[in-house]
Amino acid sequence: MKKFTLAAVAALSLALPFAANAAKELRVAVNPTFPPFEFVNTQTNEITGFEMELVRAMGKHLGYDVKMLNIGFDGIIPAILAGTADVGASGFSVTEERKKRVLFTAPFYESGLTILVKKADADKIKSFKDLEGRKVGVQIGTTAATMAKTIKDAKVSTFNNAGEAILDLQVGGTDAVINDRPVTAYILTQQPKIAEATVHLPEMLSADQFAMVVAKDNVKLAKELDDALAALKASGEYQAIYKKWFGDN
Repeated sequence: MKKFTLAAVAALSLALPFAANAAKELRVAVNPTFPPFEFVNTQTNEITGFEMELVRAMGKHLGYDVKMLNIGFDGIIPAILAGTADVGASGFSVTEERKKRVLFTAPFYESGLTILVKKADADKIKSFKDLEGRKVGVQIGTTAATMAKTIKDAKVSTFNNAGEAILDLQVGGTDAVINDRPVTAYILTQQPKIAEATVHLPEMLSADQFAMVVAKDNVKLAKELDDALAALKASGEYQAIYKKWFGDN
């Protein structure tokens, strides 16, 4: 018995340094259909984008092993609430409604909603008011979906991602798409044929701040992430990641 105990203690003492050095895991729930913030690189099958590089850099700064969980956008907050994910990172706009359910980190990007229409309809749809009584496409669970509900007599169609909504616009399923300005702009740069057939209206419908989300009682993690973001900005790493995806804009 003594021999077994001594052996066990010896084995445990050898294992402890490895356990101490093991990285903590940070489970990040993401819906990678929101370029350039998060999307799947079809050549490498890796989830990448501005927000993905940022959260990986934040995790590295904090000593976390970042694990990406690919799930539907409307399932991210439920995953946070259920404890199956630690962080939601998927272009979340800071809203009062969401604050009732989750805790936001410090914002990492300033954005806003804009309208995309077919070039053939550009003379008829020039503003948000012109969407009254029309067919409007939005991504499910987003601030765009919430805004679309306020349009008088509009028929709102929801899609899993902005790309699907824009494709439906192209084939005539909808008259307009409301979406986050940088995402729409990025899609148009990647799809020149769609860009040629559409007009991205300049009117900014809202001013949004993007932030990551954690459970309301996980104040410690929220502060860690805030501190990491501040450190990346102070070191210039945030600016380098930003420039990679958005240039000097």
